[in-house]
Amino acid sequence: MVSTLRLSTDELAFALLLSDQPVAAQQVLVSSIGRELSKEEAQGRLSAAGNALFGQGLVDIRDDGSIVSSPVLTEVSLVLTRAAATLRFTLSAPTGQRALSYHFLDDAIYEHWVDRGVAHVVSRVSEDAIMEGCVAFFNLSDLQEIAVATGMLPDAVFRHALGQRDVTATIGLLRDYGIAEDTGMLLAEDMVHTQAIGDMLAIYYHGDNRAPMSDEGCLVVLGQQRFWLFQPVKQGEDVQVMLLPGTIDSMREQVQRLTRVCRQIAAREAAVARTGKE
Repeated sequence: MVSTLRLSTDELAFALLLSDQPVAAQQVLVSSIGRELSKEEAQGRLSAAGNALFGQGLVDIRDDGSIVSSPVLTEVSLVLTRAAATLRFTLSAPTGQRALSYHFLDDAIYEHWVDRGVAHVVSRVSEDAIMEGCVAFFNLSDLQEIAVATGMLPDAVFRHALGQRDVTATIGLLRDYGIAEDTGMLLAEDMVHTQAIGDMLAIYYHGDNRAPMSDEGCLVVLGQQRFWLFQPVKQGEDVQVMLLPGTIDSMREQVQRLTRVCRQIAAREAAVARTGKE
């Protein structure tokens, strides 16, 4: 495909319809306005989108009146509906939520993000672009690094600490679970005065309805001046949350780990497709 393709939500919905993905098309339309559309409204928006795509040379009309997608538009539709795995970054802040996705299909990686809620931007990228995207997405270059952060908390304790509103109480809670005093003071401050909370997830898709699932990921807590990185670790029936160094190098290690997971899933699905066996 071309290096980058930019589509409005209506254009993407039209492309998905052409690829026989009506449910995905409807979801894209609804996401753009936050409500269900009447049949007449949906037809009007899709008709306008089809005309725009025709003007860009991304769809064509055959002599019999049927509409066909260009190869690049078909590729985008395939990536967004049939990717084997996705490495997804999300960030929730008082100003709203954002997401950045890297879809894995066969041997290729595609970056996907939504610009101001109205335009889907899809690019075929190299693996190096994932870390670059991570640094930019979480604004890591503007934050201080915490190189010596270590510790382990039960998941329930971690969630409880994030909900605290008193720094002193949070320091005591972290100390009770073995977090060093100097680290705990800074971490408590950022847990109480969190600017944003994000995650990085290696997602695979299950069943005919492709329900997204994840067994591997990390949590990111952004303070005013620092960032913190946590990795959930399953121990039997319990989940512990491991505090990792809040550094770009540490983030890079986790991104590489999750990228490997996504590549393994994509390779396994490609092998199944070739042999027809699971």
